[in-house]
Amino acid sequence: MEIDLRARRLHEFRAAPRLEDPHRPGRMSRPADSAADDAGNAEPPGEGKLKAAKGVSAYLLSSEHTGQPRKYRHMLFTREKSYDRFDILAAAEKARSKGRRRKAIVEYRKVLEIDPDDHVIHGKVAPLLAERKRLDEAWSSFVAAGEGYHRNGYINQAVSIYIQAARYLPRKLEVWETIARLQEERELPADGVKALLSGCHYFRRRDQRPEAIHLLRLACKIQPWHFEATYILAKVLAKGGEKGEALQLLHGLAERVQGRNLRRARAALFRMSPSLGAAWRWLRAAIAAREIPIPRTTSWGGLGI
Repeated sequence: MEIDLRARRLHEFRAAPRLEDPHRPGRMSRPADSAADDAGNAEPPGEGKLKAAKGVSAYLLSSEHTGQPRKYRHMLFTREKSYDRFDILAAAEKARSKGRRRKAIVEYRKVLEIDPDDHVIHGKVAPLLAERKRLDEAWSSFVAAGEGYHRNGYINQAVSIYIQAARYLPRKLEVWETIARLQEERELPADGVKALLSGCHYFRRRDQRPEAIHLLRLACKIQPWHFEATYILAKVLAKGGEKGEALQLLHGLAERVQGRNLRRARAALFRMSPSLGAAWRWLRAAIAAREIPIPRTTSWGGLGI
């Protein structure tokens, strides 16, 4: 019965007279009954009909469902791809292993579009962005990854993220400050001072002297009278014209250290403020540190070097 009904409707559709399209002479437009429906001269038809041809689906919309006269419309169906995190990450890892950084970044970004706070993915995409010289985006991802690990209690992983960031952004002041702060939270202040001293070496130019002084002061705050931090800070201050503060720091060091470090502090004092007294104090420190060869009596009664 259903087949007969479809055949009858198809026969009526083919038998319906067609109108000539005024915009395209020699071609026929839709059936005349559809044009009449648009003019309101005929009752709307019954149920619509679906007709597919080569990926383009033609819908006959009936007034029963839309409340409008019957018209032919063409709609192009596109099938949306489902989100598969496992497949996306597998494709990203494969691209990264083959050195296709751009492809890997695109795949990782698909995951971040769904979950922008995924710190693990940020930690993977950040080095790739840095290698592509997209340093601002890389730093944003490094921060997102480090803060995510720190927020979840994984301080060691957060430190590793920022140490990795320091490899690509060594002149980013915030990198070294964050590493030092996290090392303090791990109760490893010596490692924090070591990181600050490492960062100081990247700010050697004259116009970068304020950044170097900032890192050195922070190191001295973490560990007061740390020899290397205080000694380098005094030298940098002296170069910057702050000789008075530099001499105070060196005198403080000379009162607190012995051996080779005392000799270094006395030598720096002699260079900054040359005098016979400073030279004598430096010589005494050098002899005490045994950094000047002194003749010694041998078993044969002679002098040995």
